[in-house]
Amino acid sequence: MQPVYIQRIASIHPQGNHSQENNPKVNDSPDVSANRPFLQACEPDYKDIIANATLRRRMSRIVKMGVACGLECMGELSPEKIGGIITATGLGCLVDTEKFLNNLLNNEERMLNPTPFIQSTFNTIGAQIALIHQIHAYNMTYVHRGLSFESALLDAMMKIEEGSENILVGAMDEMTETSYIIQQRLGLLKGIEAGEGAQFFLLSREAGEHPLAEIRGLETFTGQHTTEEISSRIIRFLQRNGLECQDIQWLVTGKNKNEKSIMNESNSIYEELETNLFPESIHLSFKDECGEYPTASSYAVWKAVKASINCTTPTNILIYNHHHSINHSLILIRKSV
Repeated sequence: MQPVYIQRIASIHPQGNHSQENNPKVNDSPDVSANRPFLQACEPDYKDIIANATLRRRMSRIVKMGVACGLECMGELSPEKIGGIITATGLGCLVDTEKFLNNLLNNEERMLNPTPFIQSTFNTIGAQIALIHQIHAYNMTYVHRGLSFESALLDAMMKIEEGSENILVGAMDEMTETSYIIQQRLGLLKGIEAGEGAQFFLLSREAGEHPLAEIRGLETFTGQHTTEEISSRIIRFLQRNGLECQDIQWLVTGKNKNEKSIMNESNSIYEELETNLFPESIHLSFKDECGEYPTASSYAVWKAVKASINCTTPTNILIYNHHHSINHSLILIRKSV
């Protein structure tokens, strides 16, 4: 497949906001700093990124988060050079969805404000970025549960294979108190720290002068699998990309280090891979920082690329993540010098 290079990255996540070149001023409003039972994203001052005040007021929290992150990632790149905007989300705009459903009940299905309904659609963020910069290019949103980001990334890689020069890829999910309670009752957060965030990546066909990293491979699979089956898939995935297990310098896993939990069964597969398959690799985790959410693997890519910027030797990075032990993904990143 055509090499795909990561040129710029941006992220809004818990415990601070970071992008490739700068750290926007954090918004210390009471809503952001409120104590909640999940890891909450630390948001920037949106006035510095989304200049139109009327547009900002109409945006819900996740829309502002995603749009601001996407605009930061684009930087000064001319809109005409963007060949596509591809976004991913697992649960979409939850606040707007909840607001619309509550209005539906409270107003007995009469005299409803259409704005929450319009803003609750999954493609809102990609559409808003395109409207702000008048980008008349391919625009797609993937809602594939725990593989949403991987689907968007694969689509971007195929678009570049077809000849596109630059693709903006992003993923975002938010957590609300209502969603948190529902997921707890369903047993989805047993021993798991929940979170939220938004990440964007500017991918290109050409390496340019200073690419941050190269995406070498991507694979997804679903279903309940034993450790042996997952290990075999990883070995075959690496072999297809001309590598062996000992060639992986960094292993990044979705281990969720929730200190409040006595036992976290979702971590067992990660720990076995670290011990049996990659004992000599550097082991990194990411969900202890960003929490668990459907598109958390996008934060893993952001963290891996960010951490490898100062590497002085070629580094192969393998990211393995599973979402509730059902949606599995492998992402291979190469950091050259």
